[in-house]
Amino acid sequence: MSIFRRLLVRNLITFLILVFSFMFTFCLIVSDHINEKQNQHSQILKRIIDSYQIVDAKVLAKNLKASFDYSQLTIKDGQGASLYSYQDDGASSSLGHTLLSNLSYLPEEKMVRSKKHELAITYQLRFKQELNLFDSTFYSSLLITLVVLILLSISIRQLIQHIVRRSVANISNMLNNLSKEEDSDAVIQSLPEEFLPLTESLEQLQSNFEKKLSVTRATADSYKVNATRDELTGLKNRISFVEYFEERLQNIDNLDFGTLAVTRATELNAINQNRGYSAGDEYITELANTIQRVVNTYQNAEVYRLNGSDFAVLLPSVTAKEAENFAINLQGRLGELQQNIETDSIAYTGLVAYEAGRPLGELLALTDTAVCIAQTKYANAWHIQTDISVLENVSAKYGNQNWREVIEQVIDNKKVVLYYQPIQPTNKNSKVYSEVLARFTNEDDQVLPTASFIAMAEKMDKIIFVDKLIVEQTMNLIQERGLQSQYFGINITSKSAHDEQFAIWLERRLLRDPAIASKIVFEVTEFGMQQNMSASKRFLDMVHRTGARVTVERFGMGMTSFKFFRDLKPDFIKMDGSYSRGVDEDKNNQYFLRVIVDLAHRLGVNVIAESVETQEEKHALEQLFVDGTQGYFIGKPVEF
Repeated sequence: MSIFRRLLVRNLITFLILVFSFMFTFCLIVSDHINEKQNQHSQILKRIIDSYQIVDAKVLAKNLKASFDYSQLTIKDGQGASLYSYQDDGASSSLGHTLLSNLSYLPEEKMVRSKKHELAITYQLRFKQELNLFDSTFYSSLLITLVVLILLSISIRQLIQHIVRRSVANISNMLNNLSKEEDSDAVIQSLPEEFLPLTESLEQLQSNFEKKLSVTRATADSYKVNATRDELTGLKNRISFVEYFEERLQNIDNLDFGTLAVTRATELNAINQNRGYSAGDEYITELANTIQRVVNTYQNAEVYRLNGSDFAVLLPSVTAKEAENFAINLQGRLGELQQNIETDSIAYTGLVAYEAGRPLGELLALTDTAVCIAQTKYANAWHIQTDISVLENVSAKYGNQNWREVIEQVIDNKKVVLYYQPIQPTNKNSKVYSEVLARFTNEDDQVLPTASFIAMAEKMDKIIFVDKLIVEQTMNLIQERGLQSQYFGINITSKSAHDEQFAIWLERRLLRDPAIASKIVFEVTEFGMQQNMSASKRFLDMVHRTGARVTVERFGMGMTSFKFFRDLKPDFIKMDGSYSRGVDEDKNNQYFLRVIVDLAHRLGVNVIAESVETQEEKHALEQLFVDGTQGYFIGKPVEF
């Protein structure tokens, strides 16, 4: 009990103060007594010495020691020469001697001079009896104090327990009466006077509790709003989207219907990688504002951000036919935004009609198919999916079939446009290159979304043919334009790098043009190479045999990054763009890059930093001794 502890400590302090006061007073009394005794002894010594006719120092000392108890005795002649000396420290071991000496209450040594015999006697009495009395008195007082303290503590504890039990009983009765009686004032007035402060405290506690409860409810509402809102755009998120369907559209008896549109920001990954994450956030924000402006013209329409790249629009009571106007209006706005952002496209939209009782999973599958089809048309295209039979065979959705046709057309007709983006060396000894970037077009020469094209090509096992097309086109352009003195980097997917047939084809192609091969650097992602380390090593060894080089890009995102230095030993590593973002202020990234650069340089590996967007980032990276920098600040992609 805290009350008991406080009372116990308070009483303990009081008793200790009393004990110390007593001991201090007792020390003064003892000190006065022994000082008086020491002074009296000086008179006695003078009379004893004067009674001698002839003094023998040893005989005198023997007689004095036999008569009195000394702790120190010294006899000197008139010239100060010592005739006899005696010292006994046995008294210093007692508590009384230690305490009185520390308090400077013990008398100092006394000196008695005899002119008659020309002697000087220095002495100090032992005071054995007085010090023993002091010790016994001190220990007795301490014992008595301890016994009294224990008895008092037991009494106080029992008293406090009795008071607490009575108080708890009274408080319980009061609370029970307050819960039963409607007139709480009457109950409070019937209490003893000493309980009135308690009732005031309880009323204040109730008031504070109600305030805190109100704040908690407001905070919970705020958390709910934050949990259902996208932080970047401020739009409702997927949680709100699902809640809407659960509340409004799951019940088949409802008559709700409308159109669901999903707009996919297909350029997000490319912008994040090439321009930086700040540019990516700006792109998403501008797209969200564009969609919102179009949606504002429809009553009760809502916009949701489902994930990083997908936005959902609910158009209640709008038929699929009427939704075409929405899609056309949105496409026009996206075209305007494309001119400001300077990309091949902004987003693609898929639409599907919905009605109450329709499963949400089916609707999202249909809109995904519609988006895939829209991506095969032209920049910022849209498509309304009315054929629901595609749901019966997910692996053969019409969207996928359409993509397959487009990919085959690109490969067969070599519908690829090549760009290159320079990598700037940070010093004259740095060996860097320009990265080749591919853009694909459909039969109408409309640019297809690169990320979606590559993803669908991998999904349909067409990526090896795409990689062959890019390698062939790049080497042909280098030959045609006479660029054999320049170095170029070509992106290769890990699936191609690990394919034996592709490796055989690539080795033969490079050996046909060794001069060009020596200027080629193949870029493969760190994550892709980690999937099959033995196949990655075979690919790297093959590339080196032809005189070409290898870059491990997106470096630093894997958990086993340092194994590459030991197992693969690439020619370059290109750090993931996240390490360049704000590196001038991010001490953690600076430290990590410093370690990577130092280790890479010790093994002869060059380090490149991509997604460099500001002068400050470029300067910070140069201070970290990277070998090259790449990004929109350094140079934008230029067509071959």
